[in-house]
Amino acid sequence: MSELVVVSGKGGVGKTTVSSSLAYLLSRSGLKLVVADADVDTPSLHIILGLEVLRARDAFLSRKAEVNASKCVRCGRCVEVCAYGALEPGPEGVPEPIWYFCEGCGACQIVCSSGAISVREARTGELIEGTTRYGQPMVTAQLEVGEHNSGLLVSQVRLRAKEIATEVDAGLLLVDGAPGIGCPVISSLVGADAALIVAEPTPESLRGALRVLEVAKHFGLRTASVLNKSDISDFWRKAEEVLAREGAPVLAKVPYDKAVVEALAQERPVAELYPASRASEVLAELAFSVKEYFLA
Repeated sequence: MSELVVVSGKGGVGKTTVSSSLAYLLSRSGLKLVVADADVDTPSLHIILGLEVLRARDAFLSRKAEVNASKCVRCGRCVEVCAYGALEPGPEGVPEPIWYFCEGCGACQIVCSSGAISVREARTGELIEGTTRYGQPMVTAQLEVGEHNSGLLVSQVRLRAKEIATEVDAGLLLVDGAPGIGCPVISSLVGADAALIVAEPTPESLRGALRVLEVAKHFGLRTASVLNKSDISDFWRKAEEVLAREGAPVLAKVPYDKAVVEALAQERPVAELYPASRASEVLAELAFSVKEYFLA
């Protein structure tokens, strides 16, 4: 079983558009796959692929400080030591935790001489399993509002998806990665086999693509790229040249196509809803290239 992660280096360039059509097309080609959405801050792949939820459970991966007012001697040392400003004096001098600032580091617990502070597990979000409308097992998650530990939740998504892929003997685990290059992206890529980088023909998108390419290279992943909305500017030539030189050859150039927008509005992959559209024809070629480049 191979694991391919679709990433972009920045948001809004069409990563989920590519991921959803690849999931649809690769499955139709006879490849058995499991799908995962690693963008736990704002997951959207389940909307395009459709998801019948079979199981949902809370994930407790965070830690938060709690104060026992009856033990507190109101010395204020915990407030002083907190580097995140997650404790503030209450009306009677008892420190009050601000949960969305708290990182659970435990410094307040260490300096508390009266044992009034404990650090306990807290809900990080919800881990969700189900089946897409196309019959593929899927794992996704939703981060709790104000939570910071998205990387840990991404790891749980991928671990569970790998377990399911092994159980069903899938040939591919296709992961729609998180945008950017931060902690959730690192958690999306580490331990995977390959990365497909989605970029637009703009300088800003190319910079983001090259930054996430560095991350993928650091973890030893095989890399390639796809240019989305490739015909919106002549910058595609430079982008294609630079990506190829840096080790992520462009497998396809998807043209700008209003059919993509219409398909997304109807919550469907464009490759399914408008198979004769210009974008769908190139995405079909991309699906073939992905199998040849990453899975052969």
